[in-house]
Amino acid sequence: MIFCHKYPVTMIHPAEYMHLATVVRNEIVRLRGSDQNRLEEMAQEMLARRLGWYSEYQSLLKTDKKDVLNSAYQLFLNKLGITAADAPVVSRDEKILVLHSRNFCPTLEACKILNLDTRFVCRHLSEIPTTALLRQYHPKLRFTRNYDKLRPYTPYCEEMIILDES
Repeated sequence: MIFCHKYPVTMIHPAEYMHLATVVRNEIVRLRGSDQNRLEEMAQEMLARRLGWYSEYQSLLKTDKKDVLNSAYQLFLNKLGITAADAPVVSRDEKILVLHSRNFCPTLEACKILNLDTRFVCRHLSEIPTTALLRQYHPKLRFTRNYDKLRPYTPYCEEMIILDES
């Protein structure tokens, strides 16, 4: 077992550590030298993958039409393969669900290694594909982040799922 630097109290299996290292290396290759145009191209590729994933797994997803925000949150967790403990809801009303993501993120790790600003990379890379995924479930859902509260500048990424009922 190896202690993961990110989760000092958690021991991870060497095979899992090697998998995570490979995922980060792949993200480094993908992001190295990327400008805004390339990030937006990668976002379109991510969007296609996310819509394909939704199409494939839609029938397996549990949804509650009475609680659109919670269903969208569960969709978000399922797609990223994370738990509510990785991205707990910290506040919620009838239109906005706010979560603090602390999950392993290969984009974050690659940005730290490449000295890239996550506020720029994440805005151009994943916000539109995540909104598109959520809108497969409900057309008035939107995903955004608080770019003043984003890793590595804070201990979590503050993210929001918003139901625009206007």
